[in-house]
Amino acid sequence: MDYEYFLQRIHGVIMPSTGCTEPVAIALNTATARANARGEVRHLTITLDNYLYKNAMGVGIPGADERGVALCAAMGVTAGDATAKMRVLDHVSPEALSAAKKMVAEGRVTVKTRSDVHGLLVESILETDSDTVRVLTLQSHTNIVRVDHAPFEAYVENEDGSMAGDPICDCKLSEMIAFAKEVPLAELRFLQDGIDMNMAVAQEGLKFGLGRAVDTLIRQGAIGDSPVSRAEKLCAAASYARMSGVSMPVMTATGSGNQGITLLLTIEGVAQAMGIDKETKLRAAALANLINIYVKTFTGTLSAVCACGVASGLGASVGVGYMLGGGEKQMLFAMQNILGSICGMICDGAKEGCASKVQLSSGLAVKAAFLAMNGMAIRGGDGIVGTHGLSSLFENLGHLVREGMENTNSVIVEIMSGNEDCRDRA
Repeated sequence: MDYEYFLQRIHGVIMPSTGCTEPVAIALNTATARANARGEVRHLTITLDNYLYKNAMGVGIPGADERGVALCAAMGVTAGDATAKMRVLDHVSPEALSAAKKMVAEGRVTVKTRSDVHGLLVESILETDSDTVRVLTLQSHTNIVRVDHAPFEAYVENEDGSMAGDPICDCKLSEMIAFAKEVPLAELRFLQDGIDMNMAVAQEGLKFGLGRAVDTLIRQGAIGDSPVSRAEKLCAAASYARMSGVSMPVMTATGSGNQGITLLLTIEGVAQAMGIDKETKLRAAALANLINIYVKTFTGTLSAVCACGVASGLGASVGVGYMLGGGEKQMLFAMQNILGSICGMICDGAKEGCASKVQLSSGLAVKAAFLAMNGMAIRGGDGIVGTHGLSSLFENLGHLVREGMENTNSVIVEIMSGNEDCRDRA
């Protein structure tokens, strides 16, 4: 593969988002419906796959003082900018928020889920006094594939939603490392823009919540100031701020702000702590992003496991290994250390508690890389850790996620729906 292919793949999954990407995907879909519908709004029906529904149930919404799937769907109609992609809710006026709350209170928003689809699904049907519009988003958060005016047929899935056959699955780790080393540095400047964007959110997050708590523990000496704690602090602060609904954009990766935070700020934290030069840092960030993309082809866009651990955290660990001067062997060791320890961490929806998982994933990513550099690795064949190089590591993980945990997500949603806070928000 030439470097243009790898660059295109990274550019394809990196974009700014204001707010958690699942409510944002919903709002973008319904904003598109409103932009294409004539007349006065009467009723909105939103249908989601169970994974996206889970992640939108209890997380903060930019510009709102309340939470819930129905509210973010209504806000797309009353306040969303359909041309702004994942910054659809950048400008929410008090009047627009009140109008969205009124839609929900009057029972003019219906929320449904579908368990018979594979992969991401957002379907909105917006009824007005003179039109009915259906908007369909499939597989990724901004991938709006259809805008239909009534009459239209019900959506029936015609594929399994997997990413089998993705060309990146045929790439070797050595090719990705070569790309990171050889791509012209000017082509990677956009990654610094992403780091700067996420650092701004981290600085805001250090003022409250988990970010402030971790920073305090470091200052008090309860947690030593090290590459591990520096990465954990930045990631925890940025994630907590984002999950709380702070109206600042973050640079996402593979459809997730927390994955973008884990990837970029883990590497930034280590670079700051160890005085790593900017060029090495950006090349490490590029390699980390490729590994994250590679892993997600096996696990899917959304799943029952926390991708901040097994995908972006794992990618960040490879990036840290690159900065430490490691080669292919050490990078594989780092991946094995991650998969052998954190692969069982579930995704139980987007909320402030995700920041603790991001902190854990970031710290483990750094430690896994340092252990690998010292020759320590969880051996192949230990549990689900594969024995035949890069692809076998993630074939096992993908099998676990798709077949082994097929019912896990439904149980998670069932439990969360029984939680009074989440039930009231949905």
